[in-house]
Amino acid sequence: MRLGRDGAEFPFSLKSRTEEGPGTNPEELLGAAHAGCFSMALCNLLEEAGHEDPAVRTTALVHLEQRPAGFTVTRVDLTTTGTVDGLDAEGFVAYADKAKETCTVSRLFSSAEINVSATLQ
Repeated sequence: MRLGRDGAEFPFSLKSRTEEGPGTNPEELLGAAHAGCFSMALCNLLEEAGHEDPAVRTTALVHLEQRPAGFTVTRVDLTTTGTVDGLDAEGFVAYADKAKETCTVSRLFSSAEINVSATLQ
């Protein structure tokens, strides 16, 4: 599989989804896209509110379950940490909750449960 503007290549196979095979799988790629999109949405909200140079790091764990119709993404757990001058932990959580609503990939996953755990460092 070739991705991105620079054409980075990644091994990609069914074994990487169902076994401990090498490479990546669609769910890992969706998780990476979701974490990146969420971080961008959160930083944008913080910057629009006047917080300069926020630092945000997000990981996503995509849960895949076998359903009668086939494998289905049922839940995504986002874990985000941030360093934001002039903001308390409660405020950071509020911005993270808003980012979940505005993130393009979160809206794509609207049929799945999305959990956000936000920690201000």
